[in-house]
This record gives sequence, C-alpha cells and structure tokens, in this order.
Amino acid sequence: MDSKDMTPLNKSEDNIDLNDNNSMSADSLLIEIIEYSKKTHKTYQKNIRDLNHLNDLKNIPQDCVRWINVDGVEDETALQALGDSFHIHPLIIQSISNPNERARIEEYRNSLHVTAKMLYYSKSELVMEQLNLILGPNYVITFGETTGDVFDGIRNHIKVADSPVRNCGADYLMYLILDALTESYFDILETLDEQIDILEDQVMEKTEQDHLLEIRRIKKELMKINKYIWPLRDVASLLGREAMELIRPTTEPYLRDVYNRIVQAIDATEMCRDLLSGLADLHLSNTSNRLNEIMKVLTVISTIFIPLTFIAGIYGMNFAHMPELQLPWGYGATWGIMLAIAGCMIYYFKKKKWF
Repeated sequence: MDSKDMTPLNKSEDNIDLNDNNSMSADSLLIEIIEYSKKTHKTYQKNIRDLNHLNDLKNIPQDCVRWINVDGVEDETALQALGDSFHIHPLIIQSISNPNERARIEEYRNSLHVTAKMLYYSKSELVMEQLNLILGPNYVITFGETTGDVFDGIRNHIKVADSPVRNCGADYLMYLILDALTESYFDILETLDEQIDILEDQVMEKTEQDHLLEIRRIKKELMKINKYIWPLRDVASLLGREAMELIRPTTEPYLRDVYNRIVQAIDATEMCRDLLSGLADLHLSNTSNRLNEIMKVLTVISTIFIPLTFIAGIYGMNFAHMPELQLPWGYGATWGIMLAIAGCMIYYFKKKKWF
C-alpha cells in the first residue's frame, strides 16, 4: 500500500535521471502524470522544479483526462508555478501547505477543491497523510505529504481498456479517489477488528497489564479514524446532493454511494469502540476476579490459623501452674488437637466449595 506500483515510464527528455548524483532527493522532486482517454493511456514523470514543463501540463489533448499526482513537495515556488499554470486559487495553494486542515470542500470558478485525510498502514504503523484534491474540467491534481498512497487500484484500473474510468471524465476519477480513501478506512478497521479479536482471546486466557496498554493504543487509533472520517462524510454528502458545475449528473449516484460507505465505516468504528469498551470491562473484571481468588485463598489460610494461634497463645503464657505442661503426653496432644481442628476446617471449606 505504501509503495507505488508504477507502470514503465515513457522516457522523455524532461524526465530526471534517477542515477544522477544530483538526484539524491529525486522522490520529492518528481511528480507523476497519468494521462488517458478511451483508446490510450500513458504514465510518466516530470521534475517539479522545471517550471517550463509545469506550464506545459495545462495543455491537455482533447478527449483526454490528466491526473497529476504530487507527493511530498514543499517547494513553494514550484507549487505556485503549478497553481498559476492551472489558475488555481491562492487559498488552495495556502491550504496545501497546511497539513492540519479539516476535511472540507470548496467550489471555485472552473475548479473544485477537496481536502481529506488519507490513512494507511506502512510497516505496521498507521500513516495519516493530508490529501488535497483539485478537480478541473479535464484534470485532477492530488497533493500528498509523503511518497506513498492508496491509489494503486486506480492506476491498475486505468490500464484496462474499456474500463469505466477510461470512458468517463475527470469527475469520475475524483469519485474513484474518494472511494479509495473510504476503502482505506475499511482496511484499517478490518485490521483493528482482527487485533481486537486476538486481544480478546488473550484476555480470556490470561489477563496481563500489557493488554490494557494495547486496548488504549487501539482506542487511540479508532479515535483518530473517527476524527477524520466524520468531516469526510459531510464532504461526500455535499458532492452527491448539491448541483456542482464540474460534476455530471451521471457521476452523482457514485458519489452518493461513497457517502453511504462512509456512513458504514462510521458505524464500524462505533462497533469497534464498543468492543474495546467491553474488552476493557472484561480486563478489569478478570483482574478483579483474580484478586478475589487470591484474597479467598489468603482468607482461608488465615481462618485455619486463627484457632491454632489461639491454642499456641494459651500455652505460650508463662504461668507457673499449667497442669498440661507437666503431662508427658501434653505436647503430642496439643499437636493432635491443632491438626484435628485444621483438618475439620479444611473439610468444611471443601464441602462448601469455598476453594
């Protein structure tokens, strides 16, 4: 998920040489361009610092859709040049530079700006990446914070001849991107659900303090998902219900489907949170039961020794006239009485099933 399965690049003179010593940060300089129509498609890369080539990106062939994917670029000059080329509003450029934007949608003249969070696992760690999407009449521009995304399925879909995306416009590509974001939430929730099931079996088998820490970790991740998915629901609701110039009526049902899937993801998040709450209660209950078992054993032992301590206390007193002390069988009789009392008490406790 965190690596891009790129198609073989069409070599061109404006592509950067990845073997050049000056290309140490090549991943942060290259932008990915996917261009397709009903009959053709191609994938290539350009250096974002080559401003002349950025300006040429606005020249899109007729009946073609161009997807420009920019990852991890912090060069404000290059971003401004790309914005000038496509007449992107300055507020959008400003929003791209802010990684803490809330998911929202804004409509401008000849463009639509969507901000959302892209979540995926990379090396078992949850990655939260800001995604800015700009929809134009025949193009889509996506800005990510780091190299890596959840769009490999879309790339493979574009490669297939006669696929729906090849026969639709840029608004359908935007739908696929939003649908991929939603699917990534489901993937994370599925992973967390499996972790909860495993953790539940472990808690049932033997309760450990580390289990409570694991419950807290999963709960924090669920809170993050819930924090980012609720605003995205509002975005999908507006896209599927409000008439927007760049979204065709044929695409609106797909966007409404994205909204429904987001609602399902929210329900799944709530269900996982309920499972975690129940698991935390189970952990505390098991801990309490374990403590009760320990206290019961200690209480039984203490109860057995109470009469024995009483007898030992009596014969430990330093009185001069204690007849039993002078008897030859006094010591053995005392031990016999004490063992008999302890045996009777143990038998009684066993019969009552107190331990």
